[in-house]
Amino acid sequence: MPDILLASASPRRRELLASLGFESRVVPQDIDETRFDHLPPGERVVALARAKAKSAYGAQEAKGTLIIAADTLVCNPDPASIPAGDFSDSSGAVTLGKPRDREEAGRMIRMLAGRAHTVYTGIAVIDATRGLEEFALSTSMVRFCTLSGAELEGYLDSGEWEGVAGAYRIQGLAAVFIEEMRGSWSGIVGLPIRELYAILSRLSIQVPAL
Repeated sequence: MPDILLASASPRRRELLASLGFESRVVPQDIDETRFDHLPPGERVVALARAKAKSAYGAQEAKGTLIIAADTLVCNPDPASIPAGDFSDSSGAVTLGKPRDREEAGRMIRMLAGRAHTVYTGIAVIDATRGLEEFALSTSMVRFCTLSGAELEGYLDSGEWEGVAGAYRIQGLAAVFIEEMRGSWSGIVGLPIRELYAILSRLSIQVPAL
């Protein structure tokens, strides 16, 4: 089994790796994520995942390991419905990263309520032994129901919005608000398993659980 470095602090990503039979060491990478803000969301998450993986690859402890990194963005496909400048970036997209506080989380959830949105997750894998890099993009759609004021306040009270893109976890309490989902459930969680498996297959790396 390869020695895996997960260039992410997300416990959900580590749990998804564990579901495949992989043990991993968590080595979060502190990079300037704003340098890719000019890119469209799909390109941006791939660029960020690759930057995180390469940052971990540069660390001495990464030699001889398999490095996995990912990045996720929630994007509202209907910017005309969003107040001018609200969560828009230099690429012109309306993107939702991790909320800074409860107020911002509430603004994000109100924006998503009653609408469909797109979740982009980029994944990058570096085989440090052979110096090989692979990357991929997962794109999914999620539709929220409309929320009452009481539902929104109850959700914000739960604290589940903290530390996650778009202020929600699809595997958490927010699942009660989701009317429809198309694409990769694991990609929405933050680590697209199908794309990861395809990358590992190209690198001739066996998944332990199989």
